[in-house]
Amino acid sequence: MARFRLSPEDLRSAADPAWFSRGLRYFESGRVQRLRPGPGQVTAVVSGTRPYRVTLRPTATGLPQEDCTCPLGRDGAPWCKHAIATALAWIDAGQPELPDSPDGGTAGTESALKEFLADQEHDWLVDQLLDFADDDPTVLARLQAAGGMAEAPETAYAELEAAIVEFTPGGGWDTEESGTERLRRAIDTLDVLADYGYEEDVVRLATEALGLYDDVLHGYEDALSDRLRELSDPDAL
Repeated sequence: MARFRLSPEDLRSAADPAWFSRGLRYFESGRVQRLRPGPGQVTAVVSGTRPYRVTLRPTATGLPQEDCTCPLGRDGAPWCKHAIATALAWIDAGQPELPDSPDGGTAGTESALKEFLADQEHDWLVDQLLDFADDDPTVLARLQAAGGMAEAPETAYAELEAAIVEFTPGGGWDTEESGTERLRRAIDTLDVLADYGYEEDVVRLATEALGLYDDVLHGYEDALSDRLRELSDPDAL
């Protein structure tokens, strides 16, 4: 596989301008930690509203394949701010080339599921997404945000409000029973909205959610309330 020398200009061209700016800010503020090369990949942990793991893998076509455990990355969006920050940190470390995989092939080939989806009819895929969105308000809000729709913030907040009201702190290991997982996903959705350009709405909604959190849970604080507090700070987005 031909060696591809990664540069900030390549990243700027490939990424959404707003995401590149946020990624640059994350890199410059030292949020990239545990940057490590490995066989066929580079990994790092990036501090966002929570720690996220980023993996960069070389490809045969130029820019690396990037994977991030953040909500936007899990949604499949290319080059989130955490991935941008990691790539910039790797370049800054004097390593513009990513390590090859042991067999010299391209790491991170498409999974069987991706291949299956790529072969499906457009209308069928749309129907599946609409079904998922109908069942899950966080999916609906993320799709609305991706489409730049005005309804996205209120859809996200309606689910966040319901998740806070039904949340039972100290529910033990069963995160579904306690509502922890539902609340975490609702907060993740605010993070996604911020990356799609709804920063002012996110600050407003996170501030409202913090007030509700305090009212319903009588001053209880945990990692979830900490995430809401960070999302309510415009300088943290």
